[in-house]
Amino acid sequence: MKKSNFLRTVLSIATAMLISTSVIGQVANNNYTEYDANRTAPTNVDYVTLKAGNTTMGYYALPDPVFHPNYNAGGAWALTAGFVWNWSILPAMTINKPGAANYAEIVFTATGDYAVNVAEESPAAFGGCADATPTVMNVTVIAPPAVTIATADPVSACSDQPAMAVNMTFTEAVPQALAGYSFAINETIENIDAGGTPVGAALVDNDGFLDFPTTGKLKTPALTNAASPYGYSFNTSALTVRNGGRTRYTYTAIKASDAPGAALDGVISAISQKSDFLAAAISTYAFTDNQIVIIVNPAPATGPIYYIPNTFSY
Repeated sequence: MKKSNFLRTVLSIATAMLISTSVIGQVANNNYTEYDANRTAPTNVDYVTLKAGNTTMGYYALPDPVFHPNYNAGGAWALTAGFVWNWSILPAMTINKPGAANYAEIVFTATGDYAVNVAEESPAAFGGCADATPTVMNVTVIAPPAVTIATADPVSACSDQPAMAVNMTFTEAVPQALAGYSFAINETIENIDAGGTPVGAALVDNDGFLDFPTTGKLKTPALTNAASPYGYSFNTSALTVRNGGRTRYTYTAIKASDAPGAALDGVISAISQKSDFLAAAISTYAFTDNQIVIIVNPAPATGPIYYIPNTFSY
């Protein structure tokens, strides 16, 4: 008998002896994907957004199939009892083990680069062996996205003006391929008096002037620049004088149409949404500058001239 076949036979006997005390492992599903095929020298980076206070992320390690033959759908994702997975992280962060033996949750409390290691270890019945080459994962914890309307309010203009380009910037320390942002732009058009007070109801109040929902984030190529800060430009409506009066156009960055109802106006990035996975509540992050205001004025109509009449003393 070949050595490999002999080993499998011995292991299958030992596994059968312990299978009655098997436990359910972290189940593979569509939410998780393999981090990197190179387990000891990965080139990928797991990006995590640091939320207010901390961000907790969950990870699981794939069990050794030789020792865990029932870790599959047909075997109800069972782990052979007694095996443990030893997780560590540098710089040190809290690691919790709230569920399956091959699962861990890491609580990140500061931005920076982290190295995560995990090694599977067998119980005494299987020799008490620990993997001498732990699987490695590189994690970079970043600040939340910072988004601003970069174009300043222009000086009030006279008469009708063409549509105006408005520039926005998106600052987030992620590669271009991972940069994606959900938000919306509200357009409000109203007539105002000489003091800037609205005259009557708004002529237009449209929360959907622009909308990038979580299912359709703003990404490259519409999102420009090769690295953060990324750029984006949108055009206003044609800036026409309406009803013959001073007309104010206001463009305000607000939350995306599918953002949680209780969430404040703000941006959701692809990485920040991912970082909310365990919290199960999507966070929005306030805009640095969320508004641009443009005023167009009708040209004044010059009235008649008044003078002392020639008949004043006639």
